[in-house]
Amino acid sequence: MFQHLPENPVDPGEVIRSLSSEGQDSIKIVLNSLDRVAFLTQTNWIPEEMVMPWMNPMVVKTWVKLTLYVTYERQRRHEPDYYQAAQQLAERCLIWRKQNVPEARLSWVEDAL
Repeated sequence: MFQHLPENPVDPGEVIRSLSSEGQDSIKIVLNSLDRVAFLTQTNWIPEEMVMPWMNPMVVKTWVKLTLYVTYERQRRHEPDYYQAAQQLAERCLIWRKQNVPEARLSWVEDAL
């Protein structure tokens, strides 16, 4: 589903409204999962150095697709902290990725697993 979301929509609200309820629920599940991981790593219950190597590609790719939609929802709801922990996690993943896998590039492959 994420492959079909525009990365730079002119109107993120229009894209959100065009999604089926299943599509909206899928995005919400992903964001809630990022929030959980953010909570567990920010409190160091799970050390980032343990999970960052396998977690960072998923988080970075997800955040690249969803950041404008989350920003839109923050403004619409007047909730500047809406998925703030997920954003902070994504920012830590981006930094880790640049330092540890500098040659990596994000790409979306059709019909990928």
